[in-house]
Amino acid sequence: MENLYHIWLTCVIYAGILFMLCLVIPPKITGRILPFFTAFWPSKNIQLDFQSIAYVALHRNSINRMIHYSIFIDAFAWLLIFNSLWSGFLYIALLLFVIQTLLIKEVKFTILANLALITILVILLTFFTHNYIEYLMLWTISSAILRVIGHFFEPLPPFLIDNSGQFSPMNIATLKKLGLFKTIALLPIGFFAEFLSGQPHRLFLVQINAITSKFYQHQHIMNWKNVVTRGGKSYKEGIKQELIFKDYCRFFEK
Repeated sequence: MENLYHIWLTCVIYAGILFMLCLVIPPKITGRILPFFTAFWPSKNIQLDFQSIAYVALHRNSINRMIHYSIFIDAFAWLLIFNSLWSGFLYIALLLFVIQTLLIKEVKFTILANLALITILVILLTFFTHNYIEYLMLWTISSAILRVIGHFFEPLPPFLIDNSGQFSPMNIATLKKLGLFKTIALLPIGFFAEFLSGQPHRLFLVQINAITSKFYQHQHIMNWKNVVTRGGKSYKEGIKQELIFKDYCRFFEK
């Protein structure tokens, strides 16, 4: 299992490099190889409407949606791994989660999200032993691979091929336009992006939003029904018509 630890640590390092590159490489370049890369920006990571509509638009296929439910498990796997490596990592992660949910500025969502996270985590910590850390590491790697495979059932996201802002069907003709090099490069890039997305500070919040949305009246974030409607419209008509993606689309203007 020692080899697995080194593989997992390597994944963490390369995922961290990808995160840093998303911050420093010109957006017009990054967006050609990593769709909606701004989701990794701290400033966008607290914009739950942006995150949620993008999530819905990118995950239309039922098989892919089911595979991406693994993110909910990933979030707690990451927290348990943090705790096994050093309990301080767990407290830092929890503090960042609290700060992030506060910055979303929806009080009821903040309460529900943190209550759900802490309750489930406490239950897991009660039964969890450090002997299982390697299996959790294997899970985070395997689930990321499965989510990459899940995207094979989806069309290619906007701006990978052209500036139309439209989703492109996944077929031989589209892949030829994409090019062999970029097609191959998308696989490891997609893996590390999915690996990062399993952390509690990423798509876990979107899934919590989908679950808790029905329990309270929204003031500062969009109702999930509206998220689904606008995400579906972005998928069918392209993302340029969606106001929330306006700034993102500007990166690709000539």
